[in-house]
Amino acid sequence: MGNKKINENWELVYQYVNSNDVKHCSFDFWNTIAFSNPVFKKKRAELVSGLLKNNVCFLDVNEAFAKIGTAYNIHQESGMELISPNALLEKVIQELNFSINHDSLADLKNEIDHLFLENPPSIDASALVVIDAIINSGKTCSVTSNTAFVSGDIIKAFLSKTQLFNKFSFLLFSNEVGYGKPCSKMYEQLFFNAQKVQPQLKKSEILHIGDNEKADYKGALENGLKAYLINFKPYTLHERYAVHAINDTSLVPFLPDEYSRFKFGDTLIAEKFGKELFEYFKNNLLPELINMQLNFLIFSSPYAQIPTSSYYLTESFYEAFSNYLSKYKINHITLNFGKIRRCQTYTEDYGSLSAEDRFNLIKNDTYEFVTTPSVRDICIFIDDISITGSHQRVVEKLLDKCFIKTKSVFLYYAKLNNPTIAPSFENTLNYHFTSNVKKVTDIILSDTYKITTRTTKYILSLKTKELDYLISKLMKMQKKTILMELVTMADANEYNDIELYKQNLKKLKRSI
Repeated sequence: MGNKKINENWELVYQYVNSNDVKHCSFDFWNTIAFSNPVFKKKRAELVSGLLKNNVCFLDVNEAFAKIGTAYNIHQESGMELISPNALLEKVIQELNFSINHDSLADLKNEIDHLFLENPPSIDASALVVIDAIINSGKTCSVTSNTAFVSGDIIKAFLSKTQLFNKFSFLLFSNEVGYGKPCSKMYEQLFFNAQKVQPQLKKSEILHIGDNEKADYKGALENGLKAYLINFKPYTLHERYAVHAINDTSLVPFLPDEYSRFKFGDTLIAEKFGKELFEYFKNNLLPELINMQLNFLIFSSPYAQIPTSSYYLTESFYEAFSNYLSKYKINHITLNFGKIRRCQTYTEDYGSLSAEDRFNLIKNDTYEFVTTPSVRDICIFIDDISITGSHQRVVEKLLDKCFIKTKSVFLYYAKLNNPTIAPSFENTLNYHFTSNVKKVTDIILSDTYKITTRTTKYILSLKTKELDYLISKLMKMQKKTILMELVTMADANEYNDIELYKQNLKKLKRSI
């Protein structure tokens, strides 16, 4: 690729293509090679609002588009019959409690398509460089993508005005083909078209690259193709700094059993991790930061009343930082502990979800600064692991919402660096040691245990026999105070209002 600079995401794509037996590369379109233009979404919403005589604001229109779009993505991925872009647009109008006749709907769709072409999506220049390099190495490329409100012919019209159009041997869009990813028919069509270009091509020599774990990654693998799951970074505005980088699931650079114990409240390991994190921070980031501002404001991951495991890691980091300032008599620096309050709306196990599902899940939570940063603060946001960057995106969104422009650093004990590893690998780490209630109980009975959100939700989700086992063990070891704290904190977190947790919470209350 010569001396042209490309970002790390596309560099990894190129390395993967070159190190594997790949002869044809298929690319997803949205959030892989193209990213929606926010100006288009704003103008589209204003257009619809004007059509409805401004009886709804453009924010409500955008929410309706997002709701219908998300539901349709799930619909497509489930293999159900596709819906035309016009019919989807009509669903948006209905969501806003209005109706529209056929001719007006067609006119509106045409005006929206015109807006799309006037305010086109962005394409990372690195994509152009890498696709050129792939083609120059003798391989061929194509697009295989699901569509929703913007139809395939409009995307083709957009691509025809870019340098990308002539680089693709063919373009497959779900609304034109009649089925979407991960449907086997879509991947069979990809194979059929690719073989027209390269008659001797095997399925295993085709690599499909996309950002959706179910549609792009698992869908391609299940249909005999190679797959590359990519999580691009128009999402996070700040660099993710981490002590450890995970590049290979068989070579995790820390002890998975320790990490698993840490996630369930073993604060001895939290203390160890926090000290490691500060050593990394001190050696790599502090020398530059220490001359910039007078105050460091340290945040753990957001929580309501029950701390997350990363809170205890952050406590350890904070203590190590304080000791360092004291030891070297650095008196012009002050250090404070901040908090972001979170109201959680879901009960699903976050670690088992894809990147897209994670963000769609947590974005519905509410977040607020309990400690609001000032312009004189350097904010250090700490978490234990960054898999997809979803939590960082939420914090960055909160900073923007509150018009906070101070220096911010996002610091992790570990981050996932290999986009071919599915985000659900996090669950493997979370439960590496804590694979059953007996092992979780052993941690709770230890002298280094402190309550965490994960442990509380785990207990409140136990089956009857497993909960009985835990209660009997704690009562036998005279640890009734742990049960009392769990009940008190669960109520404080309003878990008593969540149907999934009610039965176990009642039983715990009876036991004490």
